[in-house]
Amino acid sequence: MHPVLLKIGSFELASYGLMTALGYVAASLYLLPRLKKIGIDKDTFWNLIFIAFIGALAGSKLLYIIVSWPQLGTTLAEKLTNIVRDFRYGFVFFGGMIVSVGALVWYIKKKKLPLLKTADFLIVGLPLGHAFGRIGCFLAGCCYGRPTDLPWGVTFTDPHSLVPPEWLGIPLHPTQLYECAGNLVLFFLLHRASQKKHRNGSILVEYILGYSLMRFIIEFFRGDFRGEYLLGLSPSQVIALAAAAAAFILWYRLRKEQQHG
Repeated sequence: MHPVLLKIGSFELASYGLMTALGYVAASLYLLPRLKKIGIDKDTFWNLIFIAFIGALAGSKLLYIIVSWPQLGTTLAEKLTNIVRDFRYGFVFFGGMIVSVGALVWYIKKKKLPLLKTADFLIVGLPLGHAFGRIGCFLAGCCYGRPTDLPWGVTFTDPHSLVPPEWLGIPLHPTQLYECAGNLVLFFLLHRASQKKHRNGSILVEYILGYSLMRFIIEFFRGDFRGEYLLGLSPSQVIALAAAAAAFILWYRLRKEQQHG
């Protein structure tokens, strides 16, 4: 693949960073024409996007450090060196989502915006942006899959990719593309649902359930290290189950409120 798209002297344009940036651009361009419908001004919107970006960056890096701590080195100095050596890689999506959600909830309440209605509006753009990010993962060679004999197995050969040297030249599950495709399907489903009359919070529930199910399944095909396993499940699978449970609780509360409304 192509971890570095452009190199001029010491400057390197990383494919992962570029695709992640394009993901935020795509999500923003999708949401911008719909601001009047939700009643959010542009300044508030860009503040929301900025908060989501910083929260995603900090949270995903933090969770990566937590789950990968034993493998980062034997001494504290060695661990810290490995953490800052190349900040472009080493992120866990669920960590970013958790921190972003917390920060966005705080800001939404501060601005006295309707929480669930705003969440429904913003969440539709997330899988679209995430799809671009997974293409970046594919180009960089991170989040790679296990070896496979299936005809669509992908072979990485670039020694600068994040695939371990012993797996270079071996067909692997293109788990990055699995998730990219799943996110695009999820985006179109959420877009369609958002165009219809719906209860506030229902789009959010659909996203959480849809992504959690998709991520839980794809994790079985992942080949990269993602932290210690719990009951045979990866940390992301455990978080996916917890997120799905929370979504069911929210769905149940919304349904009861509708019945009593």
